[in-house]
Amino acid sequence: MASDYYGQDNDKSYQKTVAMCVAAASLVILLFLVVLYVNSDDKKDDKPSASVSMETEEEDDILKDSHNITSSELDFWKDEKKPLPLPKEEEGELTPYRDGDDAEEGSGSEPDLDKDKESSKPKRDDDSEGEGSLNRESDDIKDKEGYIAITDEKGSTRYYELLTDVPKNEYDLENSLINENGFLTYKDSKRESIRGVDLSKYNGTVDFAKLKENGIGFAMLRLGSRGYGTGNITLDEKFVEYAQNAQLAGIQIGAYFYSQAVNETEAVEEANYIVGAVSSFNVRYPIAIDVEKVKNDEARTDKLTAEERTAIVKMFCDTVKGYGYKPIIYATKDMLVSGLELDTLADYDVWLADETVPTDYPYRYSMWQYSTKGRIDGITGDIDFDISFIDYEKR
Repeated sequence: MASDYYGQDNDKSYQKTVAMCVAAASLVILLFLVVLYVNSDDKKDDKPSASVSMETEEEDDILKDSHNITSSELDFWKDEKKPLPLPKEEEGELTPYRDGDDAEEGSGSEPDLDKDKESSKPKRDDDSEGEGSLNRESDDIKDKEGYIAITDEKGSTRYYELLTDVPKNEYDLENSLINENGFLTYKDSKRESIRGVDLSKYNGTVDFAKLKENGIGFAMLRLGSRGYGTGNITLDEKFVEYAQNAQLAGIQIGAYFYSQAVNETEAVEEANYIVGAVSSFNVRYPIAIDVEKVKNDEARTDKLTAEERTAIVKMFCDTVKGYGYKPIIYATKDMLVSGLELDTLADYDVWLADETVPTDYPYRYSMWQYSTKGRIDGITGDIDFDISFIDYEKR
């Protein structure tokens, strides 16, 4: 009886152990299936749908073609803080332009007016140096009012907008200008011009008595110059001789200084220099600042803007006027129109250099250098001819 009892107990213990193992295994399998199901569902959510894939491809296409979109089609471009690049210039486009004329190192000689209308690259500086001026190399506005045409030696014509706030001249050159053997005379109901010349050391020996016999009433004498490279001021070696002999012959004199001032301080220096040098003479005609740009070489004034150049000229004229003399600005038509701000200088007389006869310079001027190739008894070779519309001896 005892052996049977223990055998039955062993069988029951074995069965219980098997059942527990099966239950544990079932629980593990169940947990595994739950985890597998969850992971499978997550992967299904991550898989892109067909519609999302198509939208992505369309966006890629837009990005690929974005370089074809213009600035006007993008709203954000209007809020862009950076300046927009200037468009390429089309044929006939009007663009600001500023330019000037040239002279040789320290010579102070008058420009060759056949060459002084030299073209240069359009500027946007500052030209400021281009404000109020237009460059257009075409013929479609040639006959229109409101523009000033300047043609360079290569035949390229630039058109500058006529400034309405700068005083105009009242001369009737078409009807009141007379050419007598190469000498110009202007006479209308209000005025009669005075014949003159301008001289520098390059004119050599001058017989002023013969000039007087030929009707010369005044002579503008180069007093000195500033070197365009060194910046040094030098006295024209013929000034004293010319001034003495001109006055002995009864010819009124004025003086001019070839300026290469790069700031207002140097302008005052030049004005003081010329005023000091003429103080020993009875100078009744104006004292001029000769404003030119250097051709075919680098000069210390090359980078001056129109605004800077104007400030220099104004300071020179203000200084000369302060000493009781009559200031005047000598410059070519090109320089006056494109290299200076004439509205700022409207209070000062202009000595125009332009060999086009009659000149079409529209603004007010009181003296005119109309030739650099004149011939007259008393001087060997070419000489510069001028007329003055004002009798400065009586002014």
